[in-house]
Amino acid sequence: MTSPAARDTPLTDDHLAVYRRLALREFGADVRIGLNLAFYRTFAVPGIARLLADTGEMTERTQQRADDTGLMMYELIAHGPHHPRGREVIASLNRIHRVYDITPDEYRYVLGTFVFIPTRWIDRYGPRRLRPHEREATWRFWREVGRLMNVRDVPDTWDAYERWFNAFERANFGHDEAATRLLDATRDLLASRFPKALRRWAGAASDALLDEDVRRALGVSAPRPAIRIAVRGLLRVNALVRRFRAVPPEVFTPGQATRHYPRGYAVAELGPDPVRPAARR
Repeated sequence: MTSPAARDTPLTDDHLAVYRRLALREFGADVRIGLNLAFYRTFAVPGIARLLADTGEMTERTQQRADDTGLMMYELIAHGPHHPRGREVIASLNRIHRVYDITPDEYRYVLGTFVFIPTRWIDRYGPRRLRPHEREATWRFWREVGRLMNVRDVPDTWDAYERWFNAFERANFGHDEAATRLLDATRDLLASRFPKALRRWAGAASDALLDEDVRRALGVSAPRPAIRIAVRGLLRVNALVRRFRAVPPEVFTPGQATRHYPRGYAVAELGPDPVRPAARR
């Protein structure tokens, strides 16, 4: 596979259009699941897990925080980080994060989860694998978001970044009591992301689709082999069926009504207000 271009190549309108289409239309369901799995994966890093738990946002206002985070991410995808709504999201994210003691490596790792985890999901369970130009568009989109959030020293190519990402996980994954609290608070959220036909098995699926290192760090028991085989088989059948369906409509409408914003939302409403500091780790 050819690695996406070096980091000094800008995000273009063409790249944004490619990523927008794959994230909001053709692979909309896959990207949504992948981004959720990316979020769970951060719980496996004790320093990140403790910060997330100590703010109280994910354990006390779980659904609100998850919904707001998702809306902010999809605002960025729908408009791009340089659109006025995208710039407003970036400014809000920088305001929220500047009060926390987050290391440069942790910033780089979290950014990497948005690049690699949805892509791996699509390649395994999507109706087809991503093409090189779609992979490049994904890389350039999130690299630009990271640049605007002052995420420093991101490796210059996809391959180099993925090597760094894998090495970070090997060195930093571990179990912490904070991860258990976060998992208990958010376990039901992933169920709503699965296709309706598979939703009844979403609890088992979410555990079955975590790799062994992540399960160990989160304190999750390995599902029985029969469950893993059944879940993966169902997901692959679902992917096969989707190959013969028309491309679905977009999964996101900016400003859309949600359970917390029944009349729609403004970008300025998204995120905690006030931002609650966490104890130093």
